[in-house]
Amino acid sequence: MATEEDPLSVTLDRLTQAVTQPVENMDTIKTLISRLHSKLKVQESSCISVCGTFFPWSDYTEYFAVVVPDAEVRLSTLAKIIPPERQTLEQLVHLIEVCREPSMVTAVCSLLHDALSPSNKGDIRDIVIQTCLALNTAEVILRTLKSLSTEGLTVIEPCVHPAYQVLAKLASKDPKLAVKARLVGGVKLTHQLLQAHMKNNVPLLPLLMVTKYLAKNSTNQVMLGKDGCVATLAAILTSVPKTHWAKIKFIMEILALLTKATNVSPRLAAIVRANGQKLQSLLNYFFESNVIRLVRETGLQRVLSIFDGWEKIERRHQIKILKSILGTLSHMCDSKHGRKAVMALNGVEITQRFIQSCPADKKFDSALASATNVFLKCISKGELPVSSTRGAFKFQVANREESDSTAALSREATPGLDADSSDDELEDEMEEEEEDFDLSREMKGVDLSSEYSVERPRTEELVRLAPLFPELSNYKVQSGTRFKDVTLEARRGNVNDSSPDAGTDYYLRASDSTKSIISFVKVAYPDMIGARGPMYLEELYDKDRKVCRSKAIATVERVLHPEIYMERVVYDLDYLLESEHSRQLITPASSSSRSLSNWDEKRVGKKDVTVNHLNFESRFESGNLRRVIQASNTEYDLILNADVNSSHHHQWFYFEVSNMEPNTQYTFNIINNEKPNSEFNFGMKPVMFSVREALLGRPAWVRTGSNICYHKNHYSRIPKCHDNVRFKKSANKSYYTATFTVTFPHAYDVCYLAYHYPYTYTQLQAYLSKLDNRNLPSDIFYCSQLLCHTLNGNPVPLLTITSKDTNKTKEVVFLTARVHPGESNSSWVMEGVVDFILGGSVAARLLLDKFVFKIVPMLNPEGVIHGNQRCGLTDEDLNRRWRSPNPQLHPTICHSKSLLEYLVHVAKQKVRVFCDFHGHSRQKNVFMYGCSRLQSWWPGDKDTPDSPDFMLLPRLAQNCMGTFSLRDCHFQIERAREATARVAVWRQFDIPMSYTMEASTCGCDQGPYKNYHLSPKELIESGEGFCLALSYLVSTPEVLNSRLLQDSERVDHKFGMTKERNLGDFTKEVAFWSGELDDDLDSDDDLDLDLYGPM
Repeated sequence: MATEEDPLSVTLDRLTQAVTQPVENMDTIKTLISRLHSKLKVQESSCISVCGTFFPWSDYTEYFAVVVPDAEVRLSTLAKIIPPERQTLEQLVHLIEVCREPSMVTAVCSLLHDALSPSNKGDIRDIVIQTCLALNTAEVILRTLKSLSTEGLTVIEPCVHPAYQVLAKLASKDPKLAVKARLVGGVKLTHQLLQAHMKNNVPLLPLLMVTKYLAKNSTNQVMLGKDGCVATLAAILTSVPKTHWAKIKFIMEILALLTKATNVSPRLAAIVRANGQKLQSLLNYFFESNVIRLVRETGLQRVLSIFDGWEKIERRHQIKILKSILGTLSHMCDSKHGRKAVMALNGVEITQRFIQSCPADKKFDSALASATNVFLKCISKGELPVSSTRGAFKFQVANREESDSTAALSREATPGLDADSSDDELEDEMEEEEEDFDLSREMKGVDLSSEYSVERPRTEELVRLAPLFPELSNYKVQSGTRFKDVTLEARRGNVNDSSPDAGTDYYLRASDSTKSIISFVKVAYPDMIGARGPMYLEELYDKDRKVCRSKAIATVERVLHPEIYMERVVYDLDYLLESEHSRQLITPASSSSRSLSNWDEKRVGKKDVTVNHLNFESRFESGNLRRVIQASNTEYDLILNADVNSSHHHQWFYFEVSNMEPNTQYTFNIINNEKPNSEFNFGMKPVMFSVREALLGRPAWVRTGSNICYHKNHYSRIPKCHDNVRFKKSANKSYYTATFTVTFPHAYDVCYLAYHYPYTYTQLQAYLSKLDNRNLPSDIFYCSQLLCHTLNGNPVPLLTITSKDTNKTKEVVFLTARVHPGESNSSWVMEGVVDFILGGSVAARLLLDKFVFKIVPMLNPEGVIHGNQRCGLTDEDLNRRWRSPNPQLHPTICHSKSLLEYLVHVAKQKVRVFCDFHGHSRQKNVFMYGCSRLQSWWPGDKDTPDSPDFMLLPRLAQNCMGTFSLRDCHFQIERAREATARVAVWRQFDIPMSYTMEASTCGCDQGPYKNYHLSPKELIESGEGFCLALSYLVSTPEVLNSRLLQDSERVDHKFGMTKERNLGDFTKEVAFWSGELDDDLDSDDDLDLDLYGPM
């Protein structure tokens, strides 16, 4: 072995000496490189490729005088080359740029190509790759080729193949190569070489590989399109032999990327809208041209031809080629011109045939999903079968113009990853970035520090709030401010005011004071009896890919053959609201002694012989179901009601079902969801309550459903009368369907189905009534007072809880919840907080002795009452109104903020913690959002260091809550979040520990509840755990540091602590259903196989 190492060492030493004067030693250097290469040359396979067909290498050895070194020699040679002290790789890359001579480039690149070969196993090859990346080898090669090509492409002809072989391998590892290549002129050069070698099979494959990676950059996509790359690819696609599937694969992948350029940059789209028609024309030219060019160059015909004969594609490339073809077609169909061309060339029929013949193999799932998406884009979308896209509930709003002008910066956004709640509409990246750009323009030049500085506190206005601070006036509650007194006055009918004996009576009494803008016909049975979840854990479901496949095919069949479906309306809320006698359908006319009641127990077991379908009802508090259309004997399409005065926000549902047959599977399709993805695709089930089960002693909400899937459908989101300007953004967009199958436990039962465990405004009143009648220790102060009234006159409670003592300087913990009505889980968490504080434990007593708790348990009662998902009565997101709330239109926000202002500026009390409780529909676990100056969008924030406490509560919560996930927490401050409670309170009142706490509507993917749903039991536990975390703020520094040390041992703070966890598929629109799809078009092994052949 020593005899072979010595010559190699001598060669390397001589090379080191020669490169000091490369021009003078050119021939010597080439000779030395040739010697090195002879020891690295790879026998790339046991066969040789001729015209795309592999033949045994042994058949051709007589024609080639090649001595191929064995693997041991190659590895030992590499081991000598790669040490940093040798600097051999650095010298080789340096030679490329210094010599600028084609033969030198050829020699070095040939050596590097074999050094990068996958036959060099283990860490050695990785070291070579990383060293080449660190030396910017790809950029050096492109810059040198560009310089040499100034004298003509023929000059660099000998080195094109080896150079682009190296570039192809490094491109997959260098995410910045596309930008680097553009800056040195490599993008245009690569296209020129591609044109010159259209019929030269040797360098064509690596040229296509590199082009693909260059085309991943959006700017390069436009540049390549303008330079005629689409025409070049179309020509290659026409001339390349049908058996050269590797080349066809890369052509298809490049076309998929280039046609993607029709998807306009959201930021640029916003600029164009602001600057008129001229820029719009330029936009159409630049961004629609790639689609137009593909049609003009007849490339689309060839794409569709390959798609139509997809079964002939070589199996190794089949899935990737299908994925690229479908990606191209999808991008084509995003343009009116492209969609018309696809349809004219029978693209819809070809896609339909593929869907119907697609193999059941799992590897074809993504192709089937994409094909269904293409089909839905092409067909004429149907309008949602309702009279108007505006919701069935309407409310006259006064002073709307004033609200619009004063809340310019806090307009209702469609936020991105920093959403304070999952229910921020995530329609798509376009609308998110457009909104962010608009907000950025409005915030330009704003000095937030001066804007929030209070020159003259509103002392005269704020002193009127003094009665809401009884803890500052010897715990005396002013007459007429108690919440129960206000609700008693509001009760309808002649009701006995004596203390009720049962939970049912609490609820029925409380319901008498709940005002609604429509006439409810009943009290929902599970709400009336105070139903909760089960005491046992319920597992998340495992999504069945076969179900998703069948739903995709069924969607296509339903579009093609609508005549086989019944399409019979069996429930119509709009009609019922207009019918004078509809109330008698559920509530007997003789029940006038009480405004609302419930008769479900008498209906159980009785069949409605007048109809042959399920019966539905949603006219009760928090109910949401607008229309039901029977599609078959056991399948029903459900349409949800929009928020009051709105045409959007469809997610929350809560309705009654009855008249079911025994042992029958019923399928429910909720067809007007707006969000592009849902936890229904990731393990979540809806909840069901059975009255019959309750009568048998099991009165609980349980998770139910099978065959669950969330996917795009064929209904257009364009409103019929364009009665909502914001919906014009949604042109050519589709609604989404949440589908699930339920087998009811009993025949002719009365059941309720809901998105999540309901928690109504009346339930809150009943809960507070119980607390008012609770015997508490004499030294514990609890009081529920009237904070304000809603727009429809419903009283809003404010809770004050602390211990009675003479300490007037206690710190304050200010808690709020349920600003978004569809997030009922936040109310369950808040109930857990209140229960813990009043529970009498040692930790609870510590908290009450240290803190005053000011709690607004429901910020949006009107939205809760009327079954809204996100807004109240004004079609406004109240969590985008904290920066500048309108007293008339946003009374709960205005009064809550005034309480904080009173505490800070009048009472001079420190607010230690502010936390707003929310629910999250796109992420699992319980987690928090906080505020870090270093992670703020506004440069002025970074001038001041972060408070050491800004991450304190989440770190403590990690050890106190089994549902909590520290890695899901983040502390970014984005422009579009300036008007949220978390950021506005942090900024205006300088409260470092200002948080949003999110609880998943689904379940957990870590901790003791991993792979289980979160029921009210676990949510209440989360509220208790939140209080335990707060109790450590009372601890001595030694105890607190010990607790944080435990946290450090359990969690890596560098992971997920300062930026949001990757949401994966949740932030993306599903093509049809969501799957675990790789964004990259090639794996590393596939790329090596295409580049080096089988080893």
